[in-house]
Amino acid sequence: MAETYRVARLPIRLRGFVRPDTSSQFEGYVELGDYHVLEERRSFPTPDTDYARLEVPTLGALDTWVCTRWRTQQYARILDLEKPPAVARLSFSVEPLAVDEERLTKLLGAFRDYRYELDQARYPWVLPGVVLPQAPPAVNNCCTFVEALTVKAFSDAHGSAFEWDARRHRQMMIASNEDYFSPVTAAVESGMGIPAPSPDVPPHPWTLVQGWRNQWRSGHTFLVVDHHAATDKVLTLESNTAYGLDGVGYRGIGNLRDIGLKPPAKWWELPDVWTWRRVTSTYLFRQQAWLKVRNRTLSGLENALP
Repeated sequence: MAETYRVARLPIRLRGFVRPDTSSQFEGYVELGDYHVLEERRSFPTPDTDYARLEVPTLGALDTWVCTRWRTQQYARILDLEKPPAVARLSFSVEPLAVDEERLTKLLGAFRDYRYELDQARYPWVLPGVVLPQAPPAVNNCCTFVEALTVKAFSDAHGSAFEWDARRHRQMMIASNEDYFSPVTAAVESGMGIPAPSPDVPPHPWTLVQGWRNQWRSGHTFLVVDHHAATDKVLTLESNTAYGLDGVGYRGIGNLRDIGLKPPAKWWELPDVWTWRRVTSTYLFRQQAWLKVRNRTLSGLENALP
C-alpha cells in the first residue's frame, strides 16, 4: 500500500495564528497552495470551527494554525496524497546532447568570489548568441548564475550543435509574463534537459528548478545537484543572499569561497540542509527540468545508493 501524507489545499489566502484560535497572536498570511498538515483540531474550540497546523517555511516560526472551517463554510480541503517514490536515476549515457558532470564542476571555480547583486549582475565569460555584461565586478543573481554555468558547459561540450541566443537568454531572465517558468522551458527547448514528470516528484540529480513563493512574486531559479531519498535532503546549488549565502554556494552549507567547490561528505546529515518537502512548501508554484548530466560524482551519492 502506498505511503500517504496529509495536505491542506488553500484556494484563498488565510490568516495564520500561534494557536488554534483566531483571537490568538496573528503570525502572517498563508498564501493559496498546498501545505503539509502537521496537526488537526476538529470541532475545536467549539463545534463551529476546525483548525489545522500547517508547515509554512515562509513564516518565521515555520508553522502556523489556520481555520479550515467555520460552520458550513470550508476554507481549505484536507487531502491524503500518495508520497511519490524516489525517482529512477537516469544515466544519460546515450544522450547525444548530454555533458559530463566534470564540465560543470570545473566551471564552478569561476564563481568562488561572486557576491549576490539582483540588478547589476555580471557574467564570468561570453555565452554564444547573446551580448551580456562581463565581470568585474564579480556579482550575479540566481538566474544569471544558472544560465552562465549550464550554457557554458553545454556550449563548450557541443559547439554549434547546441544553440543559444538572445531569446533563450530572455527566457532565463523571465522577461515575459507569458511563461513564469521560462528558465525551465529554455532548458528543455534548448536540449539541456528533459521535463520532470510533475512539479512534485523528488528531483533528479542536476535538476533546474524555477520556484515562486507567491503567484507570481518572490521567484527563484536554482539547481538541485542531488536528492538523498532516505532523509529527503537536497543539495541545492545557487546564487542567493539568504540561507547562509551571499553569492554562489550550497544552501544551508555555505559559500563556495568559504567551503570550497565540493560539498561536505554526508551533506545530507547536516541540520541546515533543506528537505525537498521544505522546498515544495516554500516555493508553492514550481517546475523542474532534469539536466542531461552524466558521470556524476559531486554529491557522493551515485556509488552510495543502490
